[in-house]
Amino acid sequence: MTQQSPPKPRRVDASMSLLNNLMAHPLDEGYAVAARTRPNKGGKSLRSRHRVMLVVATLVLGFLLAIAASQNYRGAPEAEKERKELITRINQANTRLNGMRTHQTQLADEVRRLQASGLSNTSSGATLQQQLDTLELQTGAVAATGPGIKAVIDDAKNADAKEGRLLDVDLQQLVNGLWTAGAEAISVNDHRLTSLTAIRGAGSAITVDYSSLTPPYTVLAIGDTATMPARFAQSSGGQWVQYLVSNFGVRMTTTTEDSLLVPADATIALRYAKVGRR
Repeated sequence: MTQQSPPKPRRVDASMSLLNNLMAHPLDEGYAVAARTRPNKGGKSLRSRHRVMLVVATLVLGFLLAIAASQNYRGAPEAEKERKELITRINQANTRLNGMRTHQTQLADEVRRLQASGLSNTSSGATLQQQLDTLELQTGAVAATGPGIKAVIDDAKNADAKEGRLLDVDLQQLVNGLWTAGAEAISVNDHRLTSLTAIRGAGSAITVDYSSLTPPYTVLAIGDTATMPARFAQSSGGQWVQYLVSNFGVRMTTTTEDSLLVPADATIALRYAKVGRR
C-alpha cells in the first residue's frame, strides 16, 4: 500500500485573493476617514477674505458719505449767506445803473436845450433843429407822448416750466404785431424799443435792452387808437398772442389810452443822421 503525502498549500489562490482585495480597496480606510474629517482650509480662507474686503469697502464708503454729509451740513449756512450777499450786490448794481441812466437822460435833455437855443438864432438853424427833433423821436433818443394802446400780458395762472410761461419769442411777436398795426413808439416795462433793442431769453427770464424783466409785462404803444386795435388783432403777432391766450391760459388785457408816455432809450445817442430821399 503506497503512502500519499499531504496536499501542498495553493499559493496561487492566495495571491489572487490579495490582488482582488487591492483592486477593490486601493486606499486604506484610515486615509478615507482622515480625508473626510480634514477641514477645507483653502475655500474657507477665500470666503473669509471676501467677507473682510466687503466689510472694509462698506466701512470706507460709509465714512466718505458721512464726511460729505457733514461738509454739506456745515457749508449750507455759508452758501446761503453768499447767495444773499450776491443778490444784494446785484440789486445794488441795478440801482446804481438806473441812477446813472436817469442822470444821463437829464444831461442829454440839457444838451438838447442848449443845442436848440443855439440853432434857433437863424432860419436855417431852426429848420435843422426841426429835422433833428424828428430824427431823435424816430430813433428813440427822446421820450414820446400821445394816445395809444396799453397791453398787459402775463404768464398763465398755473404756469410751469413747460406750458403757460411766456417766452422771448412771444414778446417779440406781440411787439412786431404792434409795429405792424402802426405804432410809432413802443416800450416794455419802461424800456424803449428801438432798432438796436434786443428781446432775448436768459434762462427763465426775458431781457429787453439787456435788462432782465419779470412778468407781468406792460407794453405801451403810441399810435392811432382808431385803427391800431383792429389792425393788431389781424396781424400775425396779434393772432399769435390770441392763440396763447386760448390754448395755454396766458393772460392779457388791452386798453386804449388818451395819453401815454414812452420814455427815451437812455443807452442810445444820436451821432449821425440824414434825411432819406422819398
